[in-house]
Amino acid sequence: MTEALVRAICAEYDVKIVPGNVFPRPGETRAVATMCQILAKYGEGHYRLVMTTLSETRDNNALIEQASLWAVSDLIRACPDWVEKRTSEWLEWWDRIPLGPIMATINQLRGFSHQRHALAGAIYYRLTAFAQECMASQDTAGHIKTKVGRARSHAERDKAIDLGRKLIAIKTELPHGHFGPWVEEKSGITRGQARRYMRLAREAAQEDGRRDLGVL
Repeated sequence: MTEALVRAICAEYDVKIVPGNVFPRPGETRAVATMCQILAKYGEGHYRLVMTTLSETRDNNALIEQASLWAVSDLIRACPDWVEKRTSEWLEWWDRIPLGPIMATINQLRGFSHQRHALAGAIYYRLTAFAQECMASQDTAGHIKTKVGRARSHAERDKAIDLGRKLIAIKTELPHGHFGPWVEEKSGITRGQARRYMRLAREAAQEDGRRDLGVL
């Protein structure tokens, strides 16, 4: 039951599970046992946040493995305010984290330090720096002007959300692995832009769900 749900959610995120003896390419993972453990221990919502963080941020869908999955899971539990209240910023920060080089560096400590914990610590250092950067910018006049500009561009955000919904629908109709090439060849936008539009659409759907429940 757990593995079936893991596989179904991976398919939603366009992540293919490959056998343990196959080296995964971008968009593939062989860490199905780890994903099952995370899902069983912390629930579907938490597991989806882990998958969103890794599969929908820049270049990180090539790094869905045991250490990174557990590190992301640990950080989501350690930083609930960032994840739940500042979701867009959280994902933008992960876009900026050089996860591959960090993992390569941490790997040099194999046998001396637990990979999961060392990786989580290194990433947390980056995340706190990004959070402090955001807090500092909130005190500037430029940030206030940016906020005003964003308020005025509410219509543009609605258009982006609508585009994200359309992209999600197209992705569900295409065979596994075809969405990325379709975006590059047919859509006129980059994969990164597509991820952001889809992310906005998912966030809007979550907000609508919370409103329906009377949470917002």
